[in-house]
Amino acid sequence: MFDKKTLSIYAFIVGAFFIISGVGKVIDTAAFSQLITQYGLGIFKMISPLIVLIEILIGLFLIFSIYPKRYSFISFVLLVIFTISFAYAYFERGITNCGCFGTLKYSSLSPAFSFIRNFILIFLSFIVWIKYPKEKTETENWKIYFILGVMCLAIFVAGYTFRIPIFTKPNKINERYLNKPLGETELSKYVTTSKDSTYLVFCFSYTCPHCLNSIENLKQYEKSKTVDRIIAIASGEEKDKLAFNRNFDIDFFVQHLPSETMSTLVNGVPTAFFIKQDTIFAIIPSALPSYVLFKKFYSPKDTSNQ
Repeated sequence: MFDKKTLSIYAFIVGAFFIISGVGKVIDTAAFSQLITQYGLGIFKMISPLIVLIEILIGLFLIFSIYPKRYSFISFVLLVIFTISFAYAYFERGITNCGCFGTLKYSSLSPAFSFIRNFILIFLSFIVWIKYPKEKTETENWKIYFILGVMCLAIFVAGYTFRIPIFTKPNKINERYLNKPLGETELSKYVTTSKDSTYLVFCFSYTCPHCLNSIENLKQYEKSKTVDRIIAIASGEEKDKLAFNRNFDIDFFVQHLPSETMSTLVNGVPTAFFIKQDTIFAIIPSALPSYVLFKKFYSPKDTSNQ
C-alpha cells in the first residue's frame, strides 16, 4: 500500500505545502511576526524569519526526496506545533486566521478547513517518516545548488521584509489607555463620543492582512447591537484606500490618517478600543474576534466594574 513511489508523492505534497506557506510569509515576515504576537506567543516573534526559512528548506528537501525520512519527521513535529498554536489562538483568543500562507491570501479559510488540512498533512508526514525505506543516496549537485540559491534569496527577502513595523512603540498601550477617560488620551483628537452610548474604535492599515480579515467581524458589532457605533481609523496610501473601498462593502465611516500619525496612537495594527461612558474599558491589540467572543470576554456588564 505504501510503496516508495506513493511515499514520495506524499512527501512532495507536504513539501509543496511548506514551500507555498514559507513563500507567502517571507514576502512580509513582519506581518507573520505580528500574527505570532496575536496568537499570544510574542516571545517567539523575533525568530519568525528563522521559522519561515526552515519551512522553505524542509519543503525543498521533501519535494526533491532528500533524506525524506528525516525531514518528514521534522515536518510532522512542526505541523503538530503549528496546529496546537492555531487551536490555542482560535479557542482562547478568537483568531480565525491561521496565517498559513501569509500575504498570498487576504481572506483566510475557515478554521474547520484549516484544521482538517493540517490533520491530513500530519498524517502524510507521519506515514512517510514511519514507512519510507532507510537508504543512502547521493544528492545530485544541481539540486544542492538550486536549494542554496533559493535559500540565499529567501534569506535576503526575509531580512528585507522583517522590518520593525512603523507602528511599534516602546510605551505600554494599557498604561496609556485602559480605564482612562477618552478625553485624557490621544484618541480624543480623532474620536467624539457620547456618555450614553458604547463604541468600538478600530485602528487598522489598508495593507495589513490581519486587519482586513477582521473587517467582516467588525461589521457585525453594530448589526448585533454589541456596540452602538463603530468608529474606524485607517492608515495607508491612496491606492490602498481605493482598493479597500472596492473590495469591502462597509456601512461605517472610516477616518484616514497618515501612517506617522497612526504610530502615535497604537503600538500595532489592528487594535480596537471598547468605549463606554466616555471611558476606555477594553483594548484588543490583535485581530478582532467575533462579537460573540467579545461579549464573553469584554461584555459591558463585566467591564463596567473594572
